[in-house]
Order: sequence, then C-alpha cells, then structure tokens
Amino acid sequence: MMNILLVFIIGTPLALIAVFLEIYPRLKNRLFGVDIWTHLLYLKEYHKQKGIPGKIENGFIISGHYDYPPAFIMILSRFPFRLVEKYEFIFSPFFDFVHLIFIFMFVYLITNSIVFALLTQLLYILTPIIIIENSSATPRSLGYMLFSAVVLSQFLFMSSGNYIFLGVAIILGACIFLSHRFTAQGFLFFSIFFTVLEKNIFFIAVFLTSFLIAVVMSRGFYLKVLKGHIGNLLFWKDVIKYRFYHQIKGSFEEYKTKDFVFKLYNQFLKFPPFVLAITNPWVLPVLYILFFSYPADIFIQRLVWWVIWSYILALFTIWIPSLRFLGEGQRYLELSAFPAAFLSVYLLMNGQFGNFTWLATIIYILVGISALVTVFVIQYKAIIKDTMRTLTPSMKQMFAYLLSLEKKPRLLCIPHQITTSTIYHTGCPVFVNADYSHINKIKDVYPFIKKPIKDIMRTHKLDMILLNESYASIEDLKIEEYRVIKKIDNFVLIEV
Repeated sequence: MMNILLVFIIGTPLALIAVFLEIYPRLKNRLFGVDIWTHLLYLKEYHKQKGIPGKIENGFIISGHYDYPPAFIMILSRFPFRLVEKYEFIFSPFFDFVHLIFIFMFVYLITNSIVFALLTQLLYILTPIIIIENSSATPRSLGYMLFSAVVLSQFLFMSSGNYIFLGVAIILGACIFLSHRFTAQGFLFFSIFFTVLEKNIFFIAVFLTSFLIAVVMSRGFYLKVLKGHIGNLLFWKDVIKYRFYHQIKGSFEEYKTKDFVFKLYNQFLKFPPFVLAITNPWVLPVLYILFFSYPADIFIQRLVWWVIWSYILALFTIWIPSLRFLGEGQRYLELSAFPAAFLSVYLLMNGQFGNFTWLATIIYILVGISALVTVFVIQYKAIIKDTMRTLTPSMKQMFAYLLSLEKKPRLLCIPHQITTSTIYHTGCPVFVNADYSHINKIKDVYPFIKKPIKDIMRTHKLDMILLNESYASIEDLKIEEYRVIKKIDNFVLIEV
C-alpha cells in the first residue's frame, strides 16, 4: 500500500502541471466557450426534471428529447449548479488529471521504471491537442480516459488470460457509450480494425457486449443517444462540404476570415499531414518503429497498431471529403495520445537509436519545446484573445436588453455559435435544435445559409435577427427592408 501511495505522489506533479496548462487560458478569459451553454441548459433541465431530461422545449424553437450521453450531466449534477456555472472549465482538466495518474501507474507497473513513467506523462502533456481541447467543459477527456483503460484491458487479457481484465474492458466499454459519442465511434472503428488485424472476433465481441450492457444500464436510454448520434452523422453527411464555410459569406477561399480557428481547420484540409504538428507529433517516432524497429513483443506491437490506425483514420477523415462527416480527423489522434507518448519513450530508452541516441534526445527536446510553444500560441489566439466564442461585455449588454423585453422575440442568431448562449442568458426562443435527432431541421441556417434570409424568417415564424457585426455586416445579409431595434457596439438586433 505504501509503494502505491508513493508512486501516486511521484506521478502527481506532472499531472497538476497539465491541469494548470489546461485551465490557465480560462483564468484569462473566464467566459469563453460554446458547448458549455448547451451543457448548462441540459443541466438546468436535469435539476428541473429531477433526472435525465425527457422533452426539452424552453428556448429551443426546434424542441426535442434529450439524447446526449448522460454520464457527464449526471456527474455535473452532483455539484451545486452555481459552482458548475462558475468553474465549468475545471471538470475536463480533472478527468485528464485522473488519466495522467492512471498513465503513470500503468507504465510504472509494466516497466518498473519511474523515469519511463514520468517521461510518458511528459510527452502526453506535450501533445498539443490534449491540452488545447481541455479548456472548457466537455466529456471528451472522460471518454479518452475510459478508452485508454478499455483498450489496454483488452490487450492485457489477450496476453494474460486474466478475466479481471476482460471484465474491466466490458464494463468501462459500456461507460464509454454513456459518456462520449465520438469515443464510442472510435471504439467501434478500433474494434473492427483489431478484429481484422488479428483475425479474432474477441475485440468486436467486447464492443457488442459493452453496447448491450450500456443499453441495460441506462434502461434503454442509450438507444435514444444512438438515434441522435446517427441523426447527427447523417446531417453532416449531407452538409459536410459547408462544414468550414462562413455561415453568410460562404467558402473560406472566397473571403478572408479573421477567425483563427477556421484558418487552422482549413490548413488541415489543405494538407492533412500538417495535423501532426498541431495534434500529436509523437506519432512520428511510432512511424519510425513501424518501418525500422518493429518490436517482437506482441503487446508493444498492438500499441504500435493502435497509434497507426488512429493516424490512418485521421488522414482518411481529413483527406477524403466524403468521409469528413465521421468527425474532425485530428480527434482520432487524441484517442492514441497515451500509446504514442509511451512508444516514443520506449524507442528512446531502449537504445534503438544506437550511437545517435544523443541526437534523438535533442530532437525530442526540440519537438517538445515546439509542442509547448504551439499550445501557448493557439491558447492565446483561440481562447485568451477570442471574441467570437466569448461572452463579451457588449454581448452581456445586449442580453440584458433582450431579458428586459416583456415579449420575447423568436430569434435567428448569426453566427450560430451564440444560439445556446442566447437562450441561456435571455430565455428568448432561438432557432436551434434541442436534440440531435432533429438537427436536420436547422439546415436552412446551419452551417451555411443558402436561402434568402427573409424566406427563412417567414417559414420559421422568426421575429428578429441577433447579429454579431464582427462576423458579418447587415449588408452581408442581403435584406432589403429591415429595422434596427437595438445596437450595442458590434451587436445589433434587427427586425425583418
């Protein structure tokens, strides 16, 4: 027991550094975020309905039934609502903290090397996308933590035959379904891949068993989540070519956006291998292992293929337009951040570079420094200095005005990112979907407006447009007759 406690203590400092790196930009910009307002609206409904919400109507013009994985909202519900509202940015880093402690203890147990475990933690932290994506409340880090535990448990069962590992894989696999949709999707793709690679139905059998347990554990609720997941995929399959369009102006190539995030994503689309520099540079040492130093150990081989398959998925879902609806490709590399870090350390510490180990060490250090600089630059530009996804003072004033109105107008929000924030802060009905099963009902306005706005307003019985003029001007909307109801800095309320 003392040894376990000591190992835990040794593994804690780097995990805490990761937490600091993830929360520090939010200490600078406390009101950044898009998805958080949706989660807080769901959380309100959870408390109001005293459990997993049923139908959700308040504020969502396209009403529906809650169909998001319930684990995250159930965890949030255990804390006072105002505390969650104020400190939402702490939850994702907390799950990543637990993941890092798990990584340290697992690596120490299989290598009996504290240095190996610490270096694996360090390279995981120096995986830019991990730090960047954990700056607001999402279930992503929870899902990735579960995914690491499930895949490792499967590998350990295959190596040892110990049924404890099998039980852990199945139960935590069920938790993946109830925690994060993208991770569940990754779970499917990895299960299929390893089933084919090893010509063994074990992996797909674990997936299916976990799926059934998730359905039973949730008393059938997961089937709603699955329906919403499929609905979301089908929606994006139809409109994926507009994924990174400006909602009003259209193709990125036809206008010069100031949005740093959109610029970054469009670079991914132009040259997919560039995704390595931003997401997981530690895939490169794994590629070296695959081609020049393939291991004899079956467990290490499986870790290699775990990383390689994630990279293949990333490239396919970025490079092939018809597959982009399966998710932002770089996210598949997030699923392999741990094994990529582990294998990079394994390559360095096992003397695979021979007389050039010193040179490899220098390269690792330079890559690590570059990764850290990448994190700081993106956090500064995409979070700290953000105004498009942040509740700014001007936005607050506009919300206060809307809140003061006796009759709440039915709103079309431009850009779409401010829809749930508007509902949360004003109570106004907004043209947005409450669930993912009905997301197709908003394709007139998202992700790209193709029809005349006046026709959209008439069809959906909308009263006004809430416009951020930093995103698009009134002239860009191409509406002939309108009346400005209220203007506060870059926010304008328009009656059409």
